[in-house]
Amino acid sequence: MLIRVFGTTIEATSTALAVFMGGLALGAWLAGRETDKIKNPLRCYAFIEISVGLLAVAATIVLINLPQLIAGLLPGGAGFAAGLGRGGLRIVVAGAVLLPPTILMGATLPLLTGCLSKSLGEAGGKLSRLYALNTFGAAAGVLAAGFLLIGHLGETATVMAAAALNILIALRVFACRPEETAVLQPEMQPQSLPDAQAGYRKLAFILGLSGFAALGLEVLWTRLLVLATGNSVYAFSAMLGVYLTGIALGSRYAEHKLPALGDPFGTLAKAQALTSALALAGFGVFWLIGRATLDVKYLYTPLTQASDILTMFGWAALIILPVTFIMGFFFPVAVSAGVRLSGRIGEGVGFLYAANTLGAISGSLAAGFVLIPFLGTKYSFILIALSIALTGAILAGMGGAQAKRGYGVWMALPIAAAFAAFIVPDPVFSIIAGRIMHNRPGEIVFHAEEKAGAVTVCFADNGAVQYLYINGSVVSANGPAGSLMSHFPLLFQENPKEMFIIGLGVGSALRSAVLHGIHVDVAELVASVAEAGPLFTPVWDELLKRGKFRVILNDGRNELLMTKKIYDAIVIDVTPPIYSSGAVNVYSRDFFQLAGKKLSAGGVLSLWIPKPCFESDYFMILKSLKAVFPYVNVWAFPKNPGFLALASNNELDMTPKTLEARIKRGRARLDIPQLSAETISRFRIMKNDEVAADSAPYPEVTDDKPFTEFPLARFLAYSPVWR
Repeated sequence: MLIRVFGTTIEATSTALAVFMGGLALGAWLAGRETDKIKNPLRCYAFIEISVGLLAVAATIVLINLPQLIAGLLPGGAGFAAGLGRGGLRIVVAGAVLLPPTILMGATLPLLTGCLSKSLGEAGGKLSRLYALNTFGAAAGVLAAGFLLIGHLGETATVMAAAALNILIALRVFACRPEETAVLQPEMQPQSLPDAQAGYRKLAFILGLSGFAALGLEVLWTRLLVLATGNSVYAFSAMLGVYLTGIALGSRYAEHKLPALGDPFGTLAKAQALTSALALAGFGVFWLIGRATLDVKYLYTPLTQASDILTMFGWAALIILPVTFIMGFFFPVAVSAGVRLSGRIGEGVGFLYAANTLGAISGSLAAGFVLIPFLGTKYSFILIALSIALTGAILAGMGGAQAKRGYGVWMALPIAAAFAAFIVPDPVFSIIAGRIMHNRPGEIVFHAEEKAGAVTVCFADNGAVQYLYINGSVVSANGPAGSLMSHFPLLFQENPKEMFIIGLGVGSALRSAVLHGIHVDVAELVASVAEAGPLFTPVWDELLKRGKFRVILNDGRNELLMTKKIYDAIVIDVTPPIYSSGAVNVYSRDFFQLAGKKLSAGGVLSLWIPKPCFESDYFMILKSLKAVFPYVNVWAFPKNPGFLALASNNELDMTPKTLEARIKRGRARLDIPQLSAETISRFRIMKNDEVAADSAPYPEVTDDKPFTEFPLARFLAYSPVWR
């Protein structure tokens, strides 16, 4: 929901994530300060659960109606002032929507730990159990939402179901007998260690670094795993589900080990050394991934059948589960040690949890904005892993003599793993290059790894065949499809002036549009794609100087939402396949309504529906188009993997004489020599009345019910696939 308000740029999503996790940290800190003073903490917890549920429902209602409100508040365009205004408003709105429920969510862990712990000695075990149960629930929620609920119920109903669960939990807590909520609060004193408060602050710093590493690694794992699992909601759900399950299992294990721990700092130091070594050992697994994913399907999408989802879980578990298991063990053991140092359960848990969460925010932002763009994935991995090992050295120094003496041996593990990782080839480039050369040998003329993804350009047959890859998957090629997307909407207009293109690709649509003498705005999400533009378009710089086009680094839907301009043609060519994460945002009825408002009276929307696709996806998209535009026609062309749909408010003029004149006007035969009025008529496969009749039995795709992004049910039902 938030990406439809702020956009899908890394800056926008990072802002939302930072505000969300910042709310958790603030809530934990505030609750920790007050928990030990609350007379009936369980009743307070019940009120928090009810409030979270109600606030989640309220936030959902606000987010549904927010995009148009924000669009009215901001100036259009892509200048600095507009960008600054958007960024500031993102923070304000994200804070207003996300902070109230997340502050309350963050309060629950210190509140319950303080409530259920009758002594300092019990705090660690209670925290471990609560943290494990909470994280198991989070993993179940991620998997249920990603694989089942949103795809069947829709976004709003999923939120309502979660809110109802919050309220049921609260009612169960209210029903507890008084003795179930009774908590013994004896006088507690800090552990008698020299300078306990200094140790407590040092431990908070280490937990902050631990959070930094945990979220930094998650960003890096996502970058690498997308090469094997593809860019689908199922891939991200599987990865996050495995990540959280590892945390939960490790925390549950900590509950059983805590009573027997003598020196917690020595144990924590060893855990950090092992975490570092296992994170680096993942490079060996990525080498296996490269060997196992050479099949041509990985150039398009790894998700071609339901069984591929099991493979996604397998790859994620091999790489992530061992590391997150130890992370899950580390957190409650470290917090338990901190509580003993501070002598206050609620306050100690709240402060240390907040420190860990603030570190996690920093790690996520640093990995995406600094480490990957400047160091690349490989060296970012090595840096973060070694920082984990160094925190282990600090912890060993806080422990007894045995911990200090023994850590040198444990430190050898991450050092050896770092050396091995240093000498192996870059996993991102080697997997992408190996896959390309195995299937489509050619010359890789461009490769860049940036915050939004890894961009690779490959030329074959002396440059006659050109491919653009993002994260190892083909997103565009220099066939006639891109040219057709631009020429067709302009051929049915008398005097077009402005065009808006979503997705630059290899620039075919842009080059064809410029032939008509019009101005073109292109929204492109990945900066390196624009950087590679001159490779595909030799006259790029000349056209840019003449003001024929501009590239706007933003996602297309968000740019259309914010702009004040009106266009004669809007061209949509997003990354295939249809179920790529985020693609549904330009295939929904709500987006088509937005696009319709940005079209001139005689304007035409040009939508490319790529293959392979489910038959049901094709008709659901057409029905969504038809719900907004009175006229929808569809073309299919030989040797082009997809369908071209044109939507308009006026009936298309198919008069041969008119079409021939406009083909000449736009110099369209420079791109497509065989284009004529006769071929335009011959390759039309669905007229307006046929679109209406054939799509009638299918549901519409909406923002609330993004059916095309969740194809699992159709995979399982073996629904017809058009290739």
